[in-house]
Amino acid sequence: MTSLSTLNSGTFQVTQSHALWFDMGRPIWSIKPMSYDPTKLNHSEILSLLASGVLEYFGRIKAGEKDPFPYPDPLIRGFNQLSIACALQNVERSKRPKGVVEFVETWGKLPLTKWALKLEVADYDFAADDCLIKPDLSKPTQLCKDLARGLRLVS
Repeated sequence: MTSLSTLNSGTFQVTQSHALWFDMGRPIWSIKPMSYDPTKLNHSEILSLLASGVLEYFGRIKAGEKDPFPYPDPLIRGFNQLSIACALQNVERSKRPKGVVEFVETWGKLPLTKWALKLEVADYDFAADDCLIKPDLSKPTQLCKDLARGLRLVS
């Protein structure tokens, strides 16, 4: 069952594969397909987006920005997909990162094997302590750089 809300503009998810478009608070009664099926998320792609976003985020900090807002697009997209993946795996809300900054400050520094989300990634070979951000230095790890470039594939 789907409930409708009034929005000023944008989309409202009606089903897993379609969205209802709104204009000036009034629905345009045409249903358009969404660009992806959120139930078929690719965890390798999520990690790659997060890693790319983390690199850009810390690159902007290194360049002198105190708070690199707006956040890098790959980081936002990766975080959004991570949030959906957590919901699909029934990860408790209290264990999910609440936003991009919390992801960077907590999950990014956690070993991937300790994430509340069970990653379904066969392409990569992770060590028990592999994380995206060095906890003591707050800068991207070599793994993060490799994932951003699509490397670290198991042969």
